[in-house]
Amino acid sequence: MNSDSPSGPSTDRAATRSRRLSGALTLAILASWLLMLSPLPYSLLSGLTGLVALVLLILLIVRAFRERRVTMAAFGILLGVPAMLLIIGGAALDVAFYGPMAELEQCRSSAITEQARTECTSAAEGSMADWVSGLFGG
Repeated sequence: MNSDSPSGPSTDRAATRSRRLSGALTLAILASWLLMLSPLPYSLLSGLTGLVALVLLILLIVRAFRERRVTMAAFGILLGVPAMLLIIGGAALDVAFYGPMAELEQCRSSAITEQARTECTSAAEGSMADWVSGLFGG
């Protein structure tokens, strides 16, 4: 019995690595999504997990090209990379507008009526406009 056949142990190891990489990518994407939906201090971590997911996705895309699975690579490039960039960009915007967004979340959590929630939103828009104009010296 020859265990060094071309479709033997090395192929099994590569398949196991691909499954582990896919599982890690799935967990990173799920963590990013759940953190993105969480309150503000925790939602900033979605950028970090999104960055981890982007690295894992790129590794999977490279592996798919090596194994000549062009459809899988194209799917990752066309859908996965933009989705991860949107999650990372959303976290970056949360960092950039942390002050006004924290005020908005605090106001919304204490608002009882829908009218109060609407007032929170309009106050936050004004606060963000003032904050941005203060950045540019306006």
